[in-house]
Amino acid sequence: MTVSASPRLGKRLRAVLRQARALPGAAIARAVTRTPRARHFSGAFDTRAAAQEAVIRRGGQGYDDAAISEVSFDLMCQRTAWDYPVMFWLQRFLPDADALIDAGGHFGTKYIAFQDLIDLRPIRWNVYDLPAIVHAARRRQGRGGLPVEIAFHTDVTTLPAAQILLCSGLLQYQDIAFPDFVATLPDRPEYIILNKVALRDGPELYTIEKIGAGCVPYRMRNRSIFEAQINVMGYDILDSWNIPDLGHVISTHPWLGRSESRGYVLRCKTFQK
Repeated sequence: MTVSASPRLGKRLRAVLRQARALPGAAIARAVTRTPRARHFSGAFDTRAAAQEAVIRRGGQGYDDAAISEVSFDLMCQRTAWDYPVMFWLQRFLPDADALIDAGGHFGTKYIAFQDLIDLRPIRWNVYDLPAIVHAARRRQGRGGLPVEIAFHTDVTTLPAAQILLCSGLLQYQDIAFPDFVATLPDRPEYIILNKVALRDGPELYTIEKIGAGCVPYRMRNRSIFEAQINVMGYDILDSWNIPDLGHVISTHPWLGRSESRGYVLRCKTFQK
């Protein structure tokens, strides 16, 4: 037995189909983006500037936004499966280090997530993040809500020389090239631990991610180009891992395929014997 749609629903569906057939793919994407239902990722742009303009048109400010600084704090303080490779390598590097830069470290959530499994007391943990994030973090820390061992910075010139650079979930939000960022640090870190790097096989693109009440540009790099950049920077890849749960399909552009999320451990070639 077949079930037929009601006359009213059938008429509405036929109208939608007629409209869809008349629109090119990009126009369909724009129409879908305007629908009131919230989507985690939407839009596809060639440049970060274009993505940022779209964020502003939607009433957002990007990541330097007090409206999203507190979003998911408790969740980010919990360990996840993809944190364990980071902890494995971090524990190996700590005996040779006295300082760590946690770039894009938010409220020091990785320090909080790791501290009961790894003794982090001997190392100086320095979070580097945007002013809105750091302002909110310092306010919370002042109320006793964050460990006093975490130091917060908004200016790279105030960061100490550190043997370890941790970037967990930073690169898709960073507004400069990763090699350029590393070059701005007070000293070249011997070790770099990257996690949750958004990659794809096709050309690099930007989309828009919804975070709480705000939205931010989100960068998906070409994997081959990114790994070649690592070599040009003077670093070797010691380890790499895939995070299947964090691959994403842009809901307005599903034909662009699913992104891949990876972690990396890098060591500077000049430190190797």
